[in-house]
Amino acid sequence: MRVASLAISLALWYLVSLFTEIPPPHDVFYKFLLLIIYGEPVLGRTLIQHAEASLFRVLIASSVAFALAIPLGILAGWSKRVREILIPIVEVLRPIPPLAWIPLAYILFANLPDTVQVSQLYIVFVGAFFPCLVTVFDSAKNTPEELIEMAKVYRAKDWMILRHVVIPHSLQGILTGVRVGLGVGWMSIIAAEMIASSREGLGYFILTMYEVGGRVSEIVCGIAMIGLIGYLMNFVFIKLERVLMPWR
Repeated sequence: MRVASLAISLALWYLVSLFTEIPPPHDVFYKFLLLIIYGEPVLGRTLIQHAEASLFRVLIASSVAFALAIPLGILAGWSKRVREILIPIVEVLRPIPPLAWIPLAYILFANLPDTVQVSQLYIVFVGAFFPCLVTVFDSAKNTPEELIEMAKVYRAKDWMILRHVVIPHSLQGILTGVRVGLGVGWMSIIAAEMIASSREGLGYFILTMYEVGGRVSEIVCGIAMIGLIGYLMNFVFIKLERVLMPWR
C-alpha cells in the first residue's frame, strides 16, 4: 500500500508540474542532492545545515516545554486545587496561535544579546507546551477511580498513588503529548524563521529563495526537508511508544 501511495503521489506531482511552475519530481530530487552536498551560494549553507539549525532550536525549546508541561499536567490531573488554579489560565492562553506571540516576544526580549534566537525559542516553547500539558492533564485526570480506591484500601499514601497509579496511567498521554507538542513546535519554528532574519534555518532558507527570484526548486526542496524531518520524528515516537507500551 505504501508503494502504491508513493506512486500515486508522484503521478499527481508530474501532472501538476505540467500546468504549473512546480518542477517535476526528478528535477527536485537532483536539486535536493545538490543542496545537501554543495549548498546554495546565497546563504552559503547546505540544506542539512539549515535543517540542523531549525531542529536544534526545536529540541532545546521543546525539552524545556515538556519538562514543565508533564509534571504540571500530572499535578493538575491529580490535585483539584492545582487544577482550579492552572486550567482556567491554560484555557485562556491555549487558543492563541504561537505565531501571535511573535511581536510580543521581540518586545519582551529586545534587550537580550540575541533577540531573534531567544524569541524563536520562546515561540517553539509556546507551541510545544500547551498541547503537551493538555494531553497529559486529560490522561492523568482520567485515571480509573477504582484503581485509586483500591490503592487506598491497601493504605497507600497520596504520593504512592501518584507515583504507582497516576503516573503509569499517564504514560500514554505523556508520549502522545510530547509527539503532538513536538509537531506543533516544528511547525512554529519554520514560521518564526520566515518572519525574522535568523540567518539560518529551513524557514529562513525558503523565504530567502523566494525573495531572490522565486527559486521554485529550492523552495520545494526546503518544504520536502521539513516534511521528511517531521515524518521521521513521528516515526521515532511511534516506535518508542511500542517499546515503552508493548501491550497497546
